[in-house]
Amino acid sequence: MNFHSLAFRHEQPHLFQAAPKPSTTHRAVLALLPLAIGIVMALSPPPPGLAQYSWWYLSLFVAVIAGLIVEPVPAAAVGFLGVTAAAVLSRFVLYSPAQLAAAGFNPNSAAISWALSGFSNATVWLIFSAFVFSLGYEKTGLGRRISLLLLSRLGGRSLTLGYAIMLADLVLAPFTPSNTARSGGAIFPVIKNIPEFYQSRPNDPSSRRIGSYLMWTAIASTCVTSSMFLTGLAPNLLAVELVQKTAHVELSWARWFVAFLPVALILLLSTPALAYLLYPPEIKVCPEVPEWARSELGKLGPVSAKELVLIGLVLLALSLWIFGASFIDPTTAALLVVGLLVVTRTIGWSDVLDDKPAFNTLIWFGTLVALAGGLAQTGVVAWMAGEVGPVLATLPPLAGLVGLIVLFFLLHYLFASVTAHVTALLPLMLTVASKIPGLPMDKAALALCLTLGIMGIISPYGTGPSPVYAGSGFLPGSDYWRLGAIFGGYNLVVFLVVGVPLLLFFL
Repeated sequence: MNFHSLAFRHEQPHLFQAAPKPSTTHRAVLALLPLAIGIVMALSPPPPGLAQYSWWYLSLFVAVIAGLIVEPVPAAAVGFLGVTAAAVLSRFVLYSPAQLAAAGFNPNSAAISWALSGFSNATVWLIFSAFVFSLGYEKTGLGRRISLLLLSRLGGRSLTLGYAIMLADLVLAPFTPSNTARSGGAIFPVIKNIPEFYQSRPNDPSSRRIGSYLMWTAIASTCVTSSMFLTGLAPNLLAVELVQKTAHVELSWARWFVAFLPVALILLLSTPALAYLLYPPEIKVCPEVPEWARSELGKLGPVSAKELVLIGLVLLALSLWIFGASFIDPTTAALLVVGLLVVTRTIGWSDVLDDKPAFNTLIWFGTLVALAGGLAQTGVVAWMAGEVGPVLATLPPLAGLVGLIVLFFLLHYLFASVTAHVTALLPLMLTVASKIPGLPMDKAALALCLTLGIMGIISPYGTGPSPVYAGSGFLPGSDYWRLGAIFGGYNLVVFLVVGVPLLLFFL
């Protein structure tokens, strides 16, 4: 397909009508399926060692996850309905009989505080800020200018654009501890402008032309770079602190980097190509695009004053994210820049209020953070880990470590935050590791920590920038879950086959 045919199609909108809406019967089936799964689970007896109220909560959580996969209603509505149901049923699903009997405990006020707790999460607001940054690129035209620059150099092939996105993330990763800020706040606002030049639009069948491939490559790449550098993901730093306190092991930046480097090289070189193979763009070669992009750049003229202001504010945000962590939180820095965007009239407040994807994602992720936190609150996470821990303790060192990593990795499906995952599970996993005969604790601790970035790919809520890309309109929920499982499995296998033996026997 050449660029001229794309232009023709852009002028013929009737050729790209949206896919027919599902029938009423189909929608009813999609709506009933998650409910049926949850009800069947809830009516089944709880497994040994798990309290009845915990089992009921797990049933509700599984129903929500099923709803996110089949999407009978938008994902944000699924999360909203799920957290509301948990709050309404809190006397049965959130609190134990002992808590209900405790003097002074008011389950009604506690339930609503829990339901709204996700909206006080810093990552939720950093994600929201990333959408506002994206709005700034759109309103000022800077996103179009940068996108045209990329297209003028690399736009002839979709695959080269994929590698360019990966390299951009790799350059920023060592200096940006928040992958939400790095990928959601710096890379996403630029690349979301690229698909439009290929007439690839969100929430439309044309999204698969190139937009879906670029978005998936971006989120998959940032998960790899988040594991590659100790400073590439904020929870990595938290994990190092917990390892030092729990296992009395010091993990340095250099050792972290060297241990993951062989895995990183394989994953970084293969991720854009694997996405190209498994989630191929319809447009693969378009040689006319670079020449057209150069001509469009000429028409844009000099950089405008608003573009210069936006560039300055983006550099301010990057500087604070990279160098200012000791005196300002990344989310605070992002909110500061959002305020400056409005004050300088780079964007209007009405523009922020009209940004439906931003508020949709805010509600979706805010409710999921609370729902996932409920799993730890009701004891489900500790029960799952406790069931497998004694079995792992009977295995030889290599098999025990592999089993521990797989368990740690897969349990991330239960968390809407890597930080929550680290806080809830890492000390527990380190305790189990200490009981595996012959397993060096320093290597076990490092192996567990190195998976924190790559596990983020498995779900639309797995890591900070995931909701940004999931809410872009280019990655339907069913595609995200399927690709997340495939890429998550691939990341894990490469780490187990290459990283673990090198770490255990050579480093």
